[in-house]
Amino acid sequence: MSSEIREAESWLDKGDELINQGQFDRAIECYTKSININPQAAFGHFKRGSALYQIGRLKDALRDFSNSIALNPAFSFAHFKRGSVNLDLKLFSTAEEDFNKAIEINPEFHFAWFKRGMARAGQKKNKECFEDFDHAIELNNSYPPVYMQRGNKFFELHDYSNAIEDYSKVIQLIPRDVTAYISRGLAFANMQRYREAIADYTKAINLDPDSFLAFNYRGMIYSKLREHDKAILDYDQVVKIKPDQEDAYNYRGLAHFSIKKFEQAVEDYTKAISYNSKNANYFFNRGNSQYNRKDFIAAISDYTEAVEISPQFATAYFGRANANSNLSRYKEAIKDFTRALSLNNKLLQAYIGRGNAYSKMRYYKKALEDFTLAIELDSDNSNAYLNRGITFRTMEDEQDSADDFNEYLRLRPKGVTSDKIRSWLEKMGFPAKY
Repeated sequence: MSSEIREAESWLDKGDELINQGQFDRAIECYTKSININPQAAFGHFKRGSALYQIGRLKDALRDFSNSIALNPAFSFAHFKRGSVNLDLKLFSTAEEDFNKAIEINPEFHFAWFKRGMARAGQKKNKECFEDFDHAIELNNSYPPVYMQRGNKFFELHDYSNAIEDYSKVIQLIPRDVTAYISRGLAFANMQRYREAIADYTKAINLDPDSFLAFNYRGMIYSKLREHDKAILDYDQVVKIKPDQEDAYNYRGLAHFSIKKFEQAVEDYTKAISYNSKNANYFFNRGNSQYNRKDFIAAISDYTEAVEISPQFATAYFGRANANSNLSRYKEAIKDFTRALSLNNKLLQAYIGRGNAYSKMRYYKKALEDFTLAIELDSDNSNAYLNRGITFRTMEDEQDSADDFNEYLRLRPKGVTSDKIRSWLEKMGFPAKY
């Protein structure tokens, strides 16, 4: 062996030592010296490429792996590494070609089958990607990432049962894998197996008390189960761990809203808005809380922000219309109810709201039209019959009023309003049918 080759290999050995110490920049310098001495050694380019890959210099790594392949086309691992770089660059088709070559050279290379499955998944080649994942498992059934990725693909395709099986396999192989518990929890949640989802999120939290994702997802499940106090405690932890997690403030606001703590809800939405003032939902949600606090001016301001950000936000127009109605601004309310209905003509409550506004302005025929449209959309909507009955009564059309009031009683036989209606029917000489 010539002295130059020995010197080049010596620099490779020094580079390897530095890699083991985590000193990648110094290792790259050593590999470069080796390459300068012996540029025809494929392994030198490969090792420098691997170090460059480790520190995220993907394009430089790509060049080195290509040089290594040019010097030794049968170097299976160089094809694999170049494929891995292309995969990270989301060049899925090119990556697949590299993994094809690696597998052609070494059919037992289970990592290459696994990575080719990922490249095919990136191209939505679902059948082929599952075939690759399955074959990778046949070659090595104790490699957790392949189960994780196959589980993620099942999850993407809404096959939650198979996803759960794969995540469970990851947990079997790595009992402390927090990500696997969170992922399985999400799959359970999508199957509405909420208690199992909570158990998985709780396990993730026990393993990693700083896992804001686990707290966040568990809080969402508690909200679904209407266990809002528990949800709020989880969102408290999320914002403690990650104070800029805007959606956690929004979700906590929704939980506070659900238990009628409107002041706290407003504070939460305000915090969410401070991190993202372009999210129409945050303004809409705060508007709803202001509305329920009976601060209709503030509610109108928030609904207006929502529709300026998202002009197609039908329910924001509806909310602003209701707020205007409560301030006796009936013309403005009618405009907003009309705008909401132009965006969503199935918004039943907007017909009722607009009908009430028309009635307040004594446009009784228009009011009747809206209440009738609401009834056509839902023949079991008690409020539509009640409001139409009141309008008929105002117009002194007692027979039609009595008919509508009886329909209301059919749907709502008990309650203070029902008792009042029976008294009126009796006073006017109409029988209460229910």
